[in-house]
Amino acid sequence: MKEEIKKRILKAIRAIPKGYVNNVVVKEMIRCVLYEFLKSEGFRPVPAFRNPRFPEGPVDMVGVKEDHAVEVAFCSNPTIELKDIKSLERVAGEKKFVISFSRNEEKVRMSTFFLKPGIEHIYIYEK
Repeated sequence: MKEEIKKRILKAIRAIPKGYVNNVVVKEMIRCVLYEFLKSEGFRPVPAFRNPRFPEGPVDMVGVKEDHAVEVAFCSNPTIELKDIKSLERVAGEKKFVISFSRNEEKVRMSTFFLKPGIEHIYIYEK
């Protein structure tokens, strides 16, 4: 799953005209790719999902099955952020991913400090 998501995101980012690539555009493109990926895997994608019992902000996207149970959740930002980890922790689901896409590999590596067990990291960047 991780490699397929990474492959699809990289393909989508490469298609963005160079003058338009910035963090906001990349983050939104990742959401679009995740939406299509989840649909193709038989999930119902739900953007900006938030567990109403907790104050943490929403995750970028979740995939739910027919019984409306969350199976997979995603957050994305240039680096791994504590707020994303807290939001992912509050979502019930088997698979949780944080996606980072900063060109600054050192900063991304340092931000992996925030990762918790059960949350996988996907780093989207190519030289």
